[in-house]
Amino acid sequence: MTTPEWRDQGIGSALMGEVDRYARSHDLDTLIVWPSPRSAPLYRRGGFGRSVELLELPVTPD
Repeated sequence: MTTPEWRDQGIGSALMGEVDRYARSHDLDTLIVWPSPRSAPLYRRGGFGRSVELLELPVTPD
């Protein structure tokens, strides 16, 4: 989470740009994020789209 005084300065976009650069340079084919409602617009601006393929089964100790 970014503290209020550092928001809207392009830090998240810069970080996502570096993640994208790293992924491409290492021949990764997919990046997956679990965004919060607040961060979802950042990821959508970065080209992320919704996926209905992800299935999840939380496992908790008995």
